[in-house]
Amino acid sequence: MAQFTALSPNENWTEGRADSYYEIGIGKTPPRKEPEWFSDVKADNHVWLSIKDMGEAGTYSLDSSEYLTDAAVNGKNVRRVPAGSVLLSFKLTVGRVKIAGCNMTTNEAIACFASDDKRKLAYAYPYLRSFDYGKLGSTSSIATAVNSKTVKAMPFAMPDDLELSEFYLSTKPIYEQLLATAKESRFLAQLRDVLLPKLMSGEIDVSKVDLTQLNSHLA
Repeated sequence: MAQFTALSPNENWTEGRADSYYEIGIGKTPPRKEPEWFSDVKADNHVWLSIKDMGEAGTYSLDSSEYLTDAAVNGKNVRRVPAGSVLLSFKLTVGRVKIAGCNMTTNEAIACFASDDKRKLAYAYPYLRSFDYGKLGSTSSIATAVNSKTVKAMPFAMPDDLELSEFYLSTKPIYEQLLATAKESRFLAQLRDVLLPKLMSGEIDVSKVDLTQLNSHLA
């Protein structure tokens, strides 16, 4: 992000632990031996993000491959992640960064950086994307050296109030466009998943569709 690389730390910036600027929480996995907590269907269940889900392309995460039931989230005290929070993987695969595109939950390998200050969230995403996680442990043990305490103690350099506001205003339209694109892509993927089986089975017959008429506007 050009707006981030253009920032130049100065004497007005502050430095501190990550948890001095953000509310940092860790996700959770209910007991796997109790399958009633999990579902393969979204329906009224909760998006439950995994590191694998974070590997998908894009800035925002909107869906997951597995879901938690409402009973699991409430009964097992699974942390809820507010939309707009910045997510960081810190176990096994360290350094994947996403923005929560909706209210969701995550497993215990993902840390949530939350704040009521949208400016700080806009700044956190490129900061965490560019952070050198090798600083948190030796390269040979980085996957095991990083834990929730390490994440909360990560060094953060925060711009002064004016510069942070300017950064937010310049990046807000970019984030809005990225989210809109992610939602559109998700909708089209869902539409494909619904229509393709019906087309393949013949439930929907397009053999009599006049493609020349549909494409007449291209002439």
